[in-house]
Amino acid sequence: MKRAIVLCLSFCLLLASAAVPAFSWGSATHAYIAGKIGKILPLMNANERYGIMGADIFNYVLETYGNPVVNSYTHGSPGDEGFMTVWHLARWWGYEKSLAFGYVAHNEVWGCDFTAHIKARTTGLNEGYIITKAKLLMPYLRAALPPELSPYISDEVLLMLCHNLIESSGDIVLMQADPRIGEKIIAACVLRSNNFPALVARAMGPAWKDAVFAAEKEFRKIMILYGAALMQGQEAAIKGLAEQMAQIGIEFIKMATGGTVTLELDQATALAEYGIVQGIQICAPDYMREVNATAAFVRASLPAHGVRY
Repeated sequence: MKRAIVLCLSFCLLLASAAVPAFSWGSATHAYIAGKIGKILPLMNANERYGIMGADIFNYVLETYGNPVVNSYTHGSPGDEGFMTVWHLARWWGYEKSLAFGYVAHNEVWGCDFTAHIKARTTGLNEGYIITKAKLLMPYLRAALPPELSPYISDEVLLMLCHNLIESSGDIVLMQADPRIGEKIIAACVLRSNNFPALVARAMGPAWKDAVFAAEKEFRKIMILYGAALMQGQEAAIKGLAEQMAQIGIEFIKMATGGTVTLELDQATALAEYGIVQGIQICAPDYMREVNATAAFVRASLPAHGVRY
């Protein structure tokens, strides 16, 4: 029965996730970091967790991929930190400051995603942790590709595939450090203040209101399913996330080959499962060290950028 539940959940996830850009840290890792940097009061921390995951609400909306407004108000770039508007507009009631605290902690300029994409804390390399680990996974995945497919997969596409797989691997590793992380994700989704989409929409402006509400509605459902998948134990979680990643991989491969080469879902799932398992081995020795160092980095960065509550 558990296996059937996992497959059903992962199928819903893969449909929602197909052909989206790579994330940075996985959602479970973001939720874990929120637990390290936020308040101890349960409702406040649940809203912080939802906020830190919620900066990714548009990652499941293909039409907004690469949109500079979306990037500014979710992840940002140096000199373009529109996401801070969420903090400045958040009110001191309705858990808006808790939501905003998590939301701005996610950013790629000086927040969680900075260490994933730009500069890790513990590797000694001048690149993000997820980037480093994705590069290490690339030769394994390259060797596992079907011979008829490999010539069509550029290193750029392969890196993107490995990037997504490493995020899943990292969340599986994190399950060992926090076996209740799936429950915490679901609790964050259930307990999150109804003010969240309205807060983000106020920050982005009236033209984005409908898009924000629609994206957040789907994102919340997806995160509940994601949390449920992570409650099933490591083996089942690997299989569920592999099926999710398989569909993403199929879409990337279609784009890379102009539709001339395709993989069957079961073949792609086996490949994704292999990649996640290899990624776990690559990440296991130092993943939690980097994640905990990231939490310390973000904890110091928040007040340095005027985020106190």
